[in-house]
Amino acid sequence: MKKIKKLLMLLLCAAVLSAGVWPLDLAPAAASAELKITGSAGIIYCSDTNEVIWEKNADSKLEPASMTKLMTALLVAENLSLDQEVTVTAEAAVMPETKIYLKEGEKITVENLLYGLLLESGNDAAVALAIAAAGSVEAFAAMMNERAAELGCTATHFVNPNGLRAEEHYSTAEDMVLIAREALDNETVRKIAGTAEYTIPATNMSEERKLATTNFFLTGIDKEIYGKKIKVDKYEGVFGGKTGYVGENKASMVTGLDVDGLEVYCLVMGSESAITRYSDIKAMMDYGKANVSKYTVFVKDDAFGEVKLRGGADNRVTAVAADDGFINLPEGVSASLVTTECVFTDNLTAPVEKGQRIGVVHIYVADELKSTIDLLAAENIEEGWFLSPYGISNLQTVIIGIVLGLLLIALIAIMTLRISNKRKQARIRKRKLEEEARKQLAREEDRKRRDWRF
Repeated sequence: MKKIKKLLMLLLCAAVLSAGVWPLDLAPAAASAELKITGSAGIIYCSDTNEVIWEKNADSKLEPASMTKLMTALLVAENLSLDQEVTVTAEAAVMPETKIYLKEGEKITVENLLYGLLLESGNDAAVALAIAAAGSVEAFAAMMNERAAELGCTATHFVNPNGLRAEEHYSTAEDMVLIAREALDNETVRKIAGTAEYTIPATNMSEERKLATTNFFLTGIDKEIYGKKIKVDKYEGVFGGKTGYVGENKASMVTGLDVDGLEVYCLVMGSESAITRYSDIKAMMDYGKANVSKYTVFVKDDAFGEVKLRGGADNRVTAVAADDGFINLPEGVSASLVTTECVFTDNLTAPVEKGQRIGVVHIYVADELKSTIDLLAAENIEEGWFLSPYGISNLQTVIIGIVLGLLLIALIAIMTLRISNKRKQARIRKRKLEEEARKQLAREEDRKRRDWRF
């Protein structure tokens, strides 16, 4: 009988396995599936939490191609007015390959050149903007390298503003994603990079130009380009990005994607072709969405206690969060592992202005630091009175004054009462002495009257 039961159990197990039914705990989660791309390097980066979600050879030096134009756009937006008119030089007009066909002597605004730069990836627009901003391509490249260093890039060197092939023009995925984040944080660059179509009005030398973005995730596309069929579906949440291409196995692309309120950047370099870069980025965005989950620890202006200070009208100032405090909390990680720690400014002295940084709050997941948010003063604290250097507030000074005043009044009252009592006792004693003296006098007079000898 036991052998029959064992045989039945084996048959049941075989049936379950052949039907593909697996226990829930053993089924592989979609978020943990291995990500494969054709590109030589790539990175998925959550800018809000400063967290790398996934990377492949992110520190390898490669050609950034036209992703370079994001740095160009950032510097132009930071240094030139959008309505400034630029006169196109011969150097800009003769730029090869992708262009918006600028002519030497053509007058066109910075804003329209930026649209030509980011939508059509115009190499001529890049040089025209570089010369307008710095006087020469070489001077502008120096600006690019200086700004890259400011952003924390450690393996990037630019020699031109458009990404055309050059021996000393290189970057890495981890550096380029920092540049993309900074560029798309700029209001002007984000607006233009997120535009699907734009028309440059007619200029003194050209008819109007109709532009369309090469970031097909913004619009979707299904057609033949340069003899190759390409189909890309519109991807919800993509707010900008930039493509790049310097030949087969040299295609690149970066996208900015909103995932549940978090900004996730997906960047690939050295993709097999201009078409496969889209499948690479699509796979990366899918992976990013599956592996990023926003968890709000606190919100902007939440109070985190009071910070002691000296020299102020008050000796404490309320510390509030400068921004929302949120982290990426991967699936399966308990919120109970999230903790915060405040570090306040030492030796804080008045005056303190509302909004002044007076500390930080660290957010930890299982004792691993994930994010740091500034703490700001919630109110103005003016300089205090003579006791404030000792950490005594004006109100406490008033209270101390009142207490001392009351004590002084009480002391005076007690002294006055004691003096009054002494005077009263003295009067009583005097009356007693006078009464005794009168009685003694009366006794003496009575003896005299009786003529007593004793």
